[in-house]
Amino acid sequence: ISNLSTWPPETLHTLRILACFGFHTDQGVLELLDASCVAPSGGLKSCIQNLVNIGVIEIVGGLVSFTHDLIQQNVYEEFELHQRQNLHYDIGVFLGAKVFANLTSTETESLEIRFDQMYISESKSAGESVISERSLLSIATDHINSAGPDFIVGQPQKELFAKWNLLVGKEMANISNFGSALHYYEEGIRFIGDGVWLDEYITNGKKLCFGLYEGAAAASLATRKGDLVEYYTSFIFQHASFENSLPSWIILMLSIESSGRYNEVLEKGINLFRRLGFVIPLSPPGPTEIMASLLSTSQMASSFTL
Repeated sequence: ISNLSTWPPETLHTLRILACFGFHTDQGVLELLDASCVAPSGGLKSCIQNLVNIGVIEIVGGLVSFTHDLIQQNVYEEFELHQRQNLHYDIGVFLGAKVFANLTSTETESLEIRFDQMYISESKSAGESVISERSLLSIATDHINSAGPDFIVGQPQKELFAKWNLLVGKEMANISNFGSALHYYEEGIRFIGDGVWLDEYITNGKKLCFGLYEGAAAASLATRKGDLVEYYTSFIFQHASFENSLPSWIILMLSIESSGRYNEVLEKGINLFRRLGFVIPLSPPGPTEIMASLLSTSQMASSFTL
């Protein structure tokens, strides 16, 4: 591995592709990638077999893995940051396009896409691995996140990749993997930035922001990170309408309650009910008011018979 510069370009490029996936990746993902411009001119399959023959990688149970994690680390760190970002970007865009290939433009713009609406258009021949759309989009999103928002040019693309993170974050939350959900929500926020709340020209910009920040607050609550709950809900209270922010108020109060700050929860709860139109006295009623209320209730009840 120390003399990578002497390797054939196709083999070296394949090795770098594999390194971008980490220690191992699913063979089915590489089969999809073999049809892309990312793959070397001779295709990935023959190059992967060459790497197997020389003992750099192995294929076991449908996973293509490096024979040692230091090999993957050395290969990944060997090529320049910009080259790595470019390769991550190309891989992510290609795999993401596979997921969304059969959606209409309206469905693609939606923030409520279900994964059962997604499928990979290419038919699978016998023996090929089948990759779920859920897994494929998370893999694609991981590559885009590795490229990073600074590498992405143009707000529309950043908005698109923020949406990918929102979708994957929701899926992680649905299976109660709240740590991963928080990671994807925060990555989405990195792409879209908090300034989008004020940019009316961005398609679905505020709705996308709202989904990411509310998701991050809920995932922070589930992972007991109260400081993050307060941080993310503060943006929602600042920029969203009161009606739209009600779920975030519940998230915040649950977080405060879990930290044992019961007086603060009570105070916020009373203020919230007042904003909703409930009449709550500023101070507890005295004995006279209590007796008058009891008498009134008694008189009303006496008019009813069983």
